[in-house]
Amino acid sequence: LYASHSAGLLPQPSFKFSNVTLIRHGLLGASPSQPTVAFTLESLEFYHQLRRRQGNFSIQAFIKALCAIQDITYTRMQRNQFSVALDVYLDILRHVQCHVNAAWGRGAGWRIRNACPPCGYKLPGEPTLVPDRLHAMDGNNSMKRVNASGHADERVFISDYLIPPTKVDAFRDDVRTRPGTVPGNVPPFGNETTVCTEHWTVANTVSEGTVDVFEQTGGFLSTCWHAIMETLAEMRRSGELAKYGLATLNELLEVFGHDQAIGYNIGCSHKTT
Repeated sequence: LYASHSAGLLPQPSFKFSNVTLIRHGLLGASPSQPTVAFTLESLEFYHQLRRRQGNFSIQAFIKALCAIQDITYTRMQRNQFSVALDVYLDILRHVQCHVNAAWGRGAGWRIRNACPPCGYKLPGEPTLVPDRLHAMDGNNSMKRVNASGHADERVFISDYLIPPTKVDAFRDDVRTRPGTVPGNVPPFGNETTVCTEHWTVANTVSEGTVDVFEQTGGFLSTCWHAIMETLAEMRRSGELAKYGLATLNELLEVFGHDQAIGYNIGCSHKTT
């Protein structure tokens, strides 16, 4: 982490790739077949943990700091090489975690059910709560990505947080009416009305393609009562459509079953869908 090495001999069997030998010695190369630069696993893990605690801490700043410590001149190539090695390192971690989860029998929905101990831990003989759990969900439009900007990565990121776009789009035609209005054959809930949603910009986002300049316009999150994240859905080319809330509700009900209470800032319009 704090020293650079420009020379060294590592025995490499002829039938193995260079990175196989490097990783056995705690190093990971910046190219798949014939790497000329390798980074220690400690430095990759150190940046990984820094990025998890401070999301806007860039690779460029990290590499510049390492170059200053080692008294070498920073170049953009070093930043690119570290970025490539980091992608491979994180992919290795994800594959290892998948094997560990399979060995421990942690299938789909395990993380959501067990992420929050106060919500999920049940004592023997504990009476059933009604509702069983409390959740909150809402959309956020600060995670924008401009359409056709840069090079899009077409790889599929496997995550037990993310609701796939295919599952979200399954609810695109399930909205029976415009948010903020009540169908004639559906009575209002008690004495409640949905007049407030007529004046709420978020509740009146009703169509896709309304924000064509952005490929990704934000994220739709759900958390438990203790603010531990449960699900994430990408909002694409639109504002906060009803399909994102419906897909999130469906995911939570599939995992936790019925008797769930969910808070939503435009729930008055959402319950008419």
